[in-house]
Amino acid sequence: MIELTNGVIRVGISETDGSIRSIRDERSGMEYIAAGTGGDSFRLETDRETSGAFLNFSCKKSSTADKQEAELTWMAINGVKVNARITVAAGKDEIEFSCEADNEPGAGMISLEYPIIPDLRTITDEGKDDYVAHSFATGFKVRNPMANFEHEGPGLRFMPYPESFSGASMQFFSYYGMGRGGLYFAALDGEGYAKWLNFYKNRGGLLEASFIHGCEDIGPGKGLQIPYSVIVRPLEGKDWYEAADLYRSWAERQDWCAKGKLTERAEEEACRWLHEEIGVATFGINAGSDRTKWLHKYHEYIRTPMFHILGPDWTNAPQTFYKGVPGGFDDWFPTRFNRDNIDCMRDYGDKFAPFEFDYLFHFDGADGNRGKEAAQRFPEHKKSIDGYRFPFICPAHSYTQDLHIRRDETLQRSDQVDSIYYDISANNILKVCLDDSHGHPVGAGREIADAYKDNYIRTKEAMIKEAGKYVPMGTEMMNELYLDVLDYYQARAGAQPAAPLEGYLLRGLLKTGDAELIPMFTYVYHEYGALRMDGWGKLVEEIGTLYYFTVARTYLWGGLYELNYEYSPLEALDDGTENPPDEHYYPFEPRGYKFSADRARYLAMFAELRTGIGSKYLAYGRMLHPLDFECGKLRMNWFHYNHGKETKEYNDSGELTVDSVVHAAWRYKDESVGLFFANVSGECRKVTIDVGPEKLGLSATVCKRHVLQAGTAAAGCFDISLDEAGEIAFDIPQRSVILLEFS
Repeated sequence: MIELTNGVIRVGISETDGSIRSIRDERSGMEYIAAGTGGDSFRLETDRETSGAFLNFSCKKSSTADKQEAELTWMAINGVKVNARITVAAGKDEIEFSCEADNEPGAGMISLEYPIIPDLRTITDEGKDDYVAHSFATGFKVRNPMANFEHEGPGLRFMPYPESFSGASMQFFSYYGMGRGGLYFAALDGEGYAKWLNFYKNRGGLLEASFIHGCEDIGPGKGLQIPYSVIVRPLEGKDWYEAADLYRSWAERQDWCAKGKLTERAEEEACRWLHEEIGVATFGINAGSDRTKWLHKYHEYIRTPMFHILGPDWTNAPQTFYKGVPGGFDDWFPTRFNRDNIDCMRDYGDKFAPFEFDYLFHFDGADGNRGKEAAQRFPEHKKSIDGYRFPFICPAHSYTQDLHIRRDETLQRSDQVDSIYYDISANNILKVCLDDSHGHPVGAGREIADAYKDNYIRTKEAMIKEAGKYVPMGTEMMNELYLDVLDYYQARAGAQPAAPLEGYLLRGLLKTGDAELIPMFTYVYHEYGALRMDGWGKLVEEIGTLYYFTVARTYLWGGLYELNYEYSPLEALDDGTENPPDEHYYPFEPRGYKFSADRARYLAMFAELRTGIGSKYLAYGRMLHPLDFECGKLRMNWFHYNHGKETKEYNDSGELTVDSVVHAAWRYKDESVGLFFANVSGECRKVTIDVGPEKLGLSATVCKRHVLQAGTAAAGCFDISLDEAGEIAFDIPQRSVILLEFS
């Protein structure tokens, strides 16, 4: 075995095939790869096959005072030469991998999978305290992946980036055992090249990590050059925050953070009302029918402005969830907004955005021939859990670009929208198109990603010019690459398992609690935006008691709770009124579930927290590691009916064990720290926390306690003194929130 080491980390490479056979933390003595025969050294995907087979292999090791390095070369059976370099530099606790391939005169290359880290072993006893934390969607972690993943079953096998609905919102993941150690995996690419970040169970029944690199220009003799490195480094096992801290230190230096933090941006570059004034979001209320009765009902309890992303039923030609989308410009205009809704929203100080299926196109509608010319062409093997079966148009085609700007500039002029929202857009479409008649190479991952961003930028500029003020732009899901142009995003995973869509490949594990959502994207990027809207809720009792937990977690993680009406009716009002299915864009089943005043009061409490005493932290703060304390668990029930009737999740129900107190810690600039505690149970809870200066990074000895309870004004603000040990003990009333503020 060929070994590279710097006294901190060691990597072992097979002399016969170049596979990775050992990764060892020299400081702790922890070996991460099990003894065995190993697997593929690489996997090369061509237009003929995907294979790790090769005719010959060579390796050259070199050592200097600065580094140890191995240069590896394989001649694949299809005539492609694969080159890789593994570097262990002095003074660095990481292994750096780089690779490239030359297909002259071989077949056209589509992707190269390297490095492959095979046969990862359990870290803790039987893997019981092992986790994988991945930037899939906006962050999930799975307990004991050795036990819970299956080969060609649950796992994270094909995770495309830049994506997030079916792939990775950031370029890192970690595998760790609590308190024992672990490994951090990251691609350090600030340019947005197409790649896949994978962690799964291999054929041998052990865990495997790998990176797949997409070819930007597919064709014989064009090769595959990868201008970034993949790094692997050891961890101490301090939960997922440890890896996120490493990634954040790199990510904040990238172009997508170049505009600076939200608090530092000029008025013309940020949306103050979105972050500071809005307490609740709605999604999917009908745009074309009168829904003022419901707007009035919400505002009986919710005293803050609300942000409404209206349903798609405002276009000239149908834009629905089941019988069509618009084609070209004439299918969008004239619009059919119900003016009573808009006037009512204005009266309450609410804001609204129209829903647009951004890159879907009716090829038999207006400009059908132009749309067909611009159609996005995907590969047969997409390497994703999503099939991308919608009629897409390519963002790089000139017709798409012109339509995107003209459509939304006209919408701003005709209807004075407060914002624009795009569904099925850059964050959940694979960045590849094989039709080079659009002006891009075959494949074109980075160029496709850049085209999406350029369309956002130019459209936003046109809308702002037309409006004479800042117009925020939002999308379904979020990816770091678009952080500097998008202002908010809709997510649903915060309500899982009582929610659809992202996270669905882990749904079975989410229902048992073996998988859970983590605020990974928020932890890395919250100070830079974008605002998360999540919750997938209704103000009805029937959705279950998990509602109380989901609302609290959404707000304490810096988001806005979203009342969602896409696949089911609005709440039934006091007279039994429920919006009829024939006025909706999806043929839902009537429910008759009554509006719950208690649920509305609870939501209003968090809306006031978001826009009041907690605003500077939840809108603009930097998320910190939470404190450890005992709070007890409770079982909460849930019922999920707001989804497509043809899906297996429809009318699903169950119970989930959660913490009785939701907690989050935030820092605002260098001025103060806010510790939030939300008791989601029906009884008072006592909490004791250790807040010594080393935990907060402050030398404060006195803090202020703010208390909020549903249906009441703030219960007051009190000074609290810490004891000599730095401990505070306090009671949290049932379904209330306490903010401890250190400044």
